[in-house]
Amino acid sequence: MINLLEKAAANQLEQTGQVKKLAVPGWDSKSWIVYKIPLEYLYYNDKNGRINTVYKQYQAENGRLKPQPGNSNYNEIFEKFIYNSNSRALENTLQSIKEKTQQEPGVVLSDGRVIDGNRRFTALRMYQNQDHIPKTFEAVILSLNVNSENDEKKIKELELDLQLGREERINYDPIDRIFDVYNTIEVEKLMTVEEYKKASGAGNTKGINRDIRLAKLILQFIEIVSPGGNPVDKFYLARELKLDGPIEEIEGTINKLKDKEKTSITEAILTYLAVVKSTEGNTDVTRIMRDVKTKILKNDEIKKYFLRAVDDKVDDIIDAFSEIPIKNSNDLKQVTKSLPELNKSVNDFQSSVNRLIYKGRKDSERKEALLELQNILEKIEELDASDFKELTTDEFLDAKDVLMQITDTLFKLKQEMNK
Repeated sequence: MINLLEKAAANQLEQTGQVKKLAVPGWDSKSWIVYKIPLEYLYYNDKNGRINTVYKQYQAENGRLKPQPGNSNYNEIFEKFIYNSNSRALENTLQSIKEKTQQEPGVVLSDGRVIDGNRRFTALRMYQNQDHIPKTFEAVILSLNVNSENDEKKIKELELDLQLGREERINYDPIDRIFDVYNTIEVEKLMTVEEYKKASGAGNTKGINRDIRLAKLILQFIEIVSPGGNPVDKFYLARELKLDGPIEEIEGTINKLKDKEKTSITEAILTYLAVVKSTEGNTDVTRIMRDVKTKILKNDEIKKYFLRAVDDKVDDIIDAFSEIPIKNSNDLKQVTKSLPELNKSVNDFQSSVNRLIYKGRKDSERKEALLELQNILEKIEELDASDFKELTTDEFLDAKDVLMQITDTLFKLKQEMNK
C-alpha cells in the first residue's frame, strides 16, 4: 500500500488551497489541508456501516475481499454496493460533479482507504470511466490505521460524526443502522452506548438501546430460519426480507412480556413471521404483525391460548429449517413449499393465528375504550425527560402545558367514571 502523507510531504500531491474543519478524537488540530488525490491511490472502506450487511452477504457467497486501490476487482465490487444502495442519489452526485466539480472534501487514511465520501468517490470513478480523463478526489489525509484497535475506534467515531452527526446527515437504511449499532457496541465492542450516542449526534441513548434489542430479535429470527454458523454474519437476510418494519412493530410488546412466557412466545412469533414472509409475498407484513400484537399479545385471555394452538406447528417448522437452512430470501419460500408435511404445518399455523386474530378483533371492538387507554399509556411510557432537551424555551413551555392538559383531562375522566 502507498502512503499518501509521504507523497504529500514530497509535494507529489497537489493542494487545493482549501482546509476542512474536522474534529478527530484525541487530536488537537481542527483544520486539515485538502489534497487532490488520484483515484488510482484510493479504495473503499470495507467497514463502512452503510454497506456492512451487503458485504456480509457477498462474503457468505464468495468469501472475503482483500482491499486493493485503483481499478481493482475489490473497488469494482464495492462501487456496485455503493451504487445499488441509492442509485438515484449517486446519479445526482455524478451530475453535480460534472456541473460544479466536487463541492465537499472527503476524508481518507494515509493508505488510501476512503472513510468519508464514498458516493463522491464513486461518482468520480464513473465520470473517469465515461470520459477517460483522469480524475482526482479532493480529501484530507489522516494518519490513522484501521488495524490498530485504538485508531479503529477513532475512525468509527469519525465516520458516525460525518455520516450521522451533522445537520446534512443522511440516515442509514434501517437494517444497516440496527446492524451498525449492534456490531459496533456488542460484537466489536468499539464503543459504549453513551459513546455511540455522542459520536452519532443522537439526543439520547433510548433509540440506540432499542436498536440493540431489535438486533437481538433479528438474530433470533435468523437462528430459526438459518441455524448453524454465526447469525451476525447472516444479518443481510434481515435486509433482503425487509424485517425492520415487522420487528419494530412487535419489539416493544415482546420486551414487556413476563420472563416465564417471553422465550416461548418470542420463538412462536418469530416463527410466524417467517411463515408470513414465506407465503404472503408483497403483503404488508408489518400490518399483519400489528394484528398479532394488538389482537393476541395484548389480550391476556387470547394470549394464553396462543401457545397451545401453535406449539406443535412451531416445532415442525423449526425442525424443517434445521434440515434446510436458508441462505437467501428466495430459499424461505422454497423450503416451505418443498415439503408437503411442512406446507400443512404452515397452513395450519396461519389458520390458528387468523382465528385468534379474528377473536381478538371482536374483543377489541367490545373493549375499544380500554385498549385506547392502554395505547395512550404505552406511548407516554416511551417518553423520557431527556426527549425534551432539544426543545426551545417556548416549545418546552408548550410541552409542560400539554402535560397539564393531559393531567386535567384524566382527572375529569376518573371523576365521571366514578359517578
